[in-house]
Amino acid sequence: MQESGEQSQGSKLLTVVERILAPTDSLIALSEEFLQNAQQRELEGASATLDAAGGAVVRHFSTRTAITGGLTAAPALLPGAGTLLAAAGGAMADMGMMLKYEVEMALVLSHLYGFDITQDEERQLAFLLASIGTYEAKSGGNFFVDVAQAEGIAIWKYTPREVSKLLVRVMAKIALLQVSKGFLRALPLVGIAVGSSMNKVLTQRVGERCIRELKTRRQLLKKRPATKKEPAKKAAVKKGAAKKGAAKKGAAKPRKKAS
Repeated sequence: MQESGEQSQGSKLLTVVERILAPTDSLIALSEEFLQNAQQRELEGASATLDAAGGAVVRHFSTRTAITGGLTAAPALLPGAGTLLAAAGGAMADMGMMLKYEVEMALVLSHLYGFDITQDEERQLAFLLASIGTYEAKSGGNFFVDVAQAEGIAIWKYTPREVSKLLVRVMAKIALLQVSKGFLRALPLVGIAVGSSMNKVLTQRVGERCIRELKTRRQLLKKRPATKKEPAKKAAVKKGAAKKGAAKKGAAKPRKKAS
């Protein structure tokens, strides 16, 4: 029953975050804007340009989560109901907005590093990457160890169904973690400072992890065996099939009668 309740809470948080995400087109435009800005700096090599653009993306979104952390802790300045709102409702509002920005950051970085975020699978992977990064940054632990599950080679090796299940699990853990640490937000002024500075640092960590994972993924894709042989094989098969077909047609042609 407890596990079912946790999954329900995780599903609700996941649904909320999905609904408030920025449109994909705007995220793609933002990614291209950061890339163009980095290109104008005329850095040496494409790798340095990507690193500069990626760093700018992380700073952009960490600033936004910092602002959100401060605003959602502001009700603690009001005695009584304000303190309760900051500790409970404010904590969950902060987590929802923080996840929104971190998922958007993961999507922008994914596009920046050459992955098609218009595809549902890529969006899910970016969502999972951001969520796991958020949980590990806030808890200081390892998500896969905490849920007693093997991480495998990399998170993008999971099937879409596995990704969906993992998303619900990590969201449930994030929700429980946020509520348990919400008491800090109930302290006037301290809660604002803690919420703002902590969000900025945590989002920076999530962004840095996203960049590392995306770089690793790019390297793995580059190291894949050349696929030039595959079309050649297909062409050979087609050619063989064409020859067989021509032979059959030739055999099927009626012979001319001798005059």
